[in-house]
Amino acid sequence: MPSSTNTATAANGGWQTWLREYVAQRLRSDILHNAAWILSGQGLQLAGRLAYFVIVAHVLGPAGYGTFVACTALVAAMSPFGSWGTGHVMIKYVARDRNVLPAYFGNALLVTVGCGSLLTLFALVIRPSVLPVSATTAMLLAVAIADLLGTEMTSICYQVFQVFEQARQYAQLLTLSTALRLIAALLLAVSTPSPTRWAYLYAGSSIIATAWGLIVVSRHCAKPRLQLNLLVPSVREGFHFATSVASQSVYDDIDKTMLARLGTVESAAIFAVAARFVEAAMLPIRALAVATYPEFFRQGMQGVSPAFEFARRILRRSVIYGMATALFLFLAAGFVPLIMGPAYAESAVALRWLCLLPVIKSVHAFLTDTLTGANYQWQRSSSQIAVAVFSVLVNLWIIPAFAWRGAAGSSLLTNSLLLILLYGIIRWHLKREQAAPRVATPQPVFATEEK
Repeated sequence: MPSSTNTATAANGGWQTWLREYVAQRLRSDILHNAAWILSGQGLQLAGRLAYFVIVAHVLGPAGYGTFVACTALVAAMSPFGSWGTGHVMIKYVARDRNVLPAYFGNALLVTVGCGSLLTLFALVIRPSVLPVSATTAMLLAVAIADLLGTEMTSICYQVFQVFEQARQYAQLLTLSTALRLIAALLLAVSTPSPTRWAYLYAGSSIIATAWGLIVVSRHCAKPRLQLNLLVPSVREGFHFATSVASQSVYDDIDKTMLARLGTVESAAIFAVAARFVEAAMLPIRALAVATYPEFFRQGMQGVSPAFEFARRILRRSVIYGMATALFLFLAAGFVPLIMGPAYAESAVALRWLCLLPVIKSVHAFLTDTLTGANYQWQRSSSQIAVAVFSVLVNLWIIPAFAWRGAAGSSLLTNSLLLILLYGIIRWHLKREQAAPRVATPQPVFATEEK
C-alpha cells in the first residue's frame, strides 16, 4: 500500500503536470490566435504592396524604379537608428510589466524625432557619394522623411499593439498604412509619373498613417508621456537593438544600393523584384515571429535554456514551411515575367537563385529572438554586425564581376553564416547553464516607473 505522503506527492505532481500542460496549451492558443490576426494584416499588406509595387514598377520603368529603390535601400540601412532601438526596449520591459508603457512609449517617440531628423541630414550629405546621379536631393529627402520619421513612429505604434497582444488592432493599423500607400500609387498612375513625384506621394501616405497610429494607440492602450530619468538607460540599451536591426538591413538591402552604384539601376530593379517575392513568401514566418516576440522576453528571464526550448517548438514547423516555400518559389519563378512584364524576365532566374533563403531565415528568425529574450541582445548584435561587414566586403568584389548573380550568392552565403554563428552561441550558453543552472535575471532599476 502506498503511504499517504507518496499519494499526496503523486497527486501534487499530477496537478503540476496538468497545470503545465494547460498553460502550454493556452499559450499556444493565444499565440496562434495572435499570429492569425497578424498574418491576415500582413497578408493584406502584402496584397497592397504587390499592387502598388506592380503599378509603380510599370509606370516608372526599370530605370526610374531602380533609382527609387536605390534611395529606399540607403534609407533602410539607416532607419534602424531612427528610433535607436527604443521601440524594442519598450517591448522588453512592457512584456514583463505593462504599467511602464506610457514612459517607454513617450521616450521612444522623442528619440525617434531627434535621431530621424539627424539621419535625414546625414543621408543628404552622403547622397552624391553613394547614389546614382538620377537620385535627386528632393527625392531622397522625401524618402527619408517617410521612412526615418513616419515609418519609424508608425512601427512604434505597431510594437505597442504587439506587446499588448492586441493583434487585431495591429492588423488594422497595418492594413490602413498599406491602403494609403496603394492610393498614392494610383494617384501616381493618373498623374505625370516621375520618381520624384512618387517619392512625394510615398512620404505623404507615410505621414498620414503615423498620425492615425498615434491617435489609435493613445485611445486603446496609453497616452505617451516623457520620463527623462529612463531616457539615457533606454538609449544605452537600445543601441544594441539598433545595431542589430541596422546590420540586418545591411545584409538584406545594401546589395540593392551597391548594385545601383557598382552595376546598373536595371540590375538593381531585377534583383529587387526577385527579393520582393522572397519577402512575400516569408510572410507566415514573420507573422509568427511578431506574435512570439514578447513571449521570448518572458521565457528568457530564466536564461537561454527555456527560451531555446520555446524556439525549438516553433522551429519544428517553421523549417517544414521554409522547405515547402523554397520548392514552390523555384517552380513558380517562371510566372514572374507574366506578372511584372517582359522587362523583368531575368527576375525569374534571380528568384530561383534566392529560393533557398526561406529555409535559412525560417531558422535564424527564432534563434535571434532566443538570444534577445534571454538578455543577450549584444551577442545577437555582434553576430549580425560581423555578417553585415562580411556582406559588404563580399559584394564589393562580387557585384562588379557578376552583377545581380553575385548579389544573390552573397545573400545566401551571409544568411547561412549568421545561422551558424547564432547556433554556436546558443549551444555555448546551453552547456554553460547545464553546468551551472542560472537563476532569474534581476531587472535593472529603470525597468519600472517611479512611484
